[in-house]
Amino acid sequence: MKFGVIGEPCIDFIYRGGKETKSLGGILYSVVSLAVMAGKDEVYPVMNLGSDEFDNITSFLAKFKNIKPDFINKVEHKTRVVKLYYKGFEAEFDNPETGIPKTYDREESSTEPTLPIDYKLAEPALGLLDGLLINMVSGIDITLDTLKKIRQNFGGYIHADLHNIVMKTDAEGNRTQSSIPGWEEWCLGSDTLQMNESEMYAMPAKKLGEYEFAEHVLSTGNANRGKALVVTRGKRGASLFRKIDKKVMGEVYSEIDMIDMPSVESHSFKDSTGSGDVFAAAFFLKNVQNGGKDYTRGLRFANRMASLNTTLRGVEELDKLI
Repeated sequence: MKFGVIGEPCIDFIYRGGKETKSLGGILYSVVSLAVMAGKDEVYPVMNLGSDEFDNITSFLAKFKNIKPDFINKVEHKTRVVKLYYKGFEAEFDNPETGIPKTYDREESSTEPTLPIDYKLAEPALGLLDGLLINMVSGIDITLDTLKKIRQNFGGYIHADLHNIVMKTDAEGNRTQSSIPGWEEWCLGSDTLQMNESEMYAMPAKKLGEYEFAEHVLSTGNANRGKALVVTRGKRGASLFRKIDKKVMGEVYSEIDMIDMPSVESHSFKDSTGSGDVFAAAFFLKNVQNGGKDYTRGLRFANRMASLNTTLRGVEELDKLI
């Protein structure tokens, strides 16, 4: 099989316990973990890569024989740098944008993202692929217009992690969550969607409960609506919302079913960075392999892989994932 991954690579500087660690980051978590989990199946990153880190990152990816560089586009733009300051503790606070409690264990800042991926870069890949993972790592990895064109011209399975689409970056590079005008359009066109719970609450300007949000995303009123929504909750696991049809007294109606799955406890925790990206790759992979017939299998597999990622440090150790 052949898998495509759309998103933005970056360089992470992780600060924990007074120490600085430099690591490859961003979409590379999804690309590399997918390649490791996929075995001999091929992985095609579709991404813009800054000239300053082009040789470094492509040399690293070349270590994985099933990662194909055909759609990596070198651009004269510096690769984005993200600084992650882990606090050494977790605390809950009410997000001022959403009013919803959010687990807080780090602060982050970012330099300017690389350019969004043009549809012309993605178009030739679409005819090759069995499935496409779109991960909005920077939040501007692709435009809404490009997403629409991809769905219009690609008949395979699409999993989209909307992720940092809710992030706004101020002049100093500090990133905070904010609502997205026309957010529902971003939820169209993907077979399955993923986001964490604070991203879900932040996205609509009018605050929605979880079931209400899932109803909007999975509504039967539009053929382009998704079939399932995954909400990740960190140490509290993840939830799967799916639309199911029921027949009662000869009439068929649809309702939203919710499955909660606790996280898999890790006894050798090292670093949670990239766990959501590994989760997305694992969920995507399993669903392509089973033809989207059993999202719960994908959820269990993704939950386990995300937990294993916390026992590793950075993209550079993902070859130990399996």
